[in-house]
Amino acid sequence: MAAGAPPYVQFMTTNTFIDIGHTNVAYESIGSGPDVLFIHGWPLHRESWREVIAGLDGYRCHLIDLPGAGQSRATPETPSSLSGHAESVVRVIDQLGLDQLSLVANDSGGIFARMAAAERPEQISSLVLSGTEIPHHHSWQLALYSLLANLPGEENALNVMLSDSVLAGSPIALGGSFHDPSTLSPRFTAMLLDLFTDPELNKSQIALIRDFDTDVVDRLVEVHAKLAMPTLLIWGEDDPFFPAEKAREMAAQFAGPATFAAVPNAKLFVHEEHPVRFAELTRAFLDEVSR
Repeated sequence: MAAGAPPYVQFMTTNTFIDIGHTNVAYESIGSGPDVLFIHGWPLHRESWREVIAGLDGYRCHLIDLPGAGQSRATPETPSSLSGHAESVVRVIDQLGLDQLSLVANDSGGIFARMAAAERPEQISSLVLSGTEIPHHHSWQLALYSLLANLPGEENALNVMLSDSVLAGSPIALGGSFHDPSTLSPRFTAMLLDLFTDPELNKSQIALIRDFDTDVVDRLVEVHAKLAMPTLLIWGEDDPFFPAEKAREMAAQFAGPATFAAVPNAKLFVHEEHPVRFAELTRAFLDEVSR
């Protein structure tokens, strides 16, 4: 746990599922108050938000494992595309019966959140986005992961890299997502191993990165023009995947008010490196727009 982190909240202690048609999605709902749905990125699951939730008492926080992650086992009908995951988020909102809610999302989860918000603007009251894709910016890291994932054979290079605890934490892998490598905790590494040492989950994670469509990312400009709800962008100042300078410029694309907050000494996973600061920024924003 990062220094100064709030008390740890244990997730994944129950097997509660909702049926969204093609997948039984695992979820947990914690607390009471205005509804907030948290959407993790690749290659993580809902436990990624464990330390942020501890700082958001007074809100009803809904945590899901996206299809093919955590306890949400994929079926032959489960989509692996970006648009398919966005539609899965919409189905989750419907099945949970959430009439008004905020979305908090990181990394690829931010794509799904924006697309879902554009489809259901009357339900999504606000967005918190962190370290997520920027239209017309294609990170070399993601291109490398996609290349490795598309190499032939079950044991391709990406598979090998992310299923080994040492390699997964290396700078070329997800260790490069942390400003301070010491904050890459054993529990975070265990999340990677959960996904890449299990054959079924492994297949789903590789499929998402193999099917990653950069044209969908570029078309987010059109999505942003539909998002009139208040939006907060929380960014690591040193994010090597999605540079903060470009993210700040992206804020001008949103139809509604968009606020940009940079967190020093942070890279892609701000909520992992600085959960207290992430929770503080999120709470202040939600208190302003949700109360």
